Amino acid sequence: MAESPRCTVCGRLLRDPASRARGIGPVCHRKTRSAPAPRPAAWTLPATLLRPIADVPTGPYL
Repeated sequence: MAESPRCTVCGRLLRDPASRARGIGPVCHRKTRSAPAPRPAAWTLPATLLRPIADVPTGPYL
């Protein structure tokens, strides 16, 4: 996309070089960007925490 001196959404003057390259201002970009990317696989729970409840020791109180 070619650099634009104005926001393509609201028409305001763009001062930041990154906003000009994107063609949209920071406020309009926050309002119109898509849903966040899915979490990486490294953030999933370890298999030891996903075991069935019957395998969890109950201790002397239960």
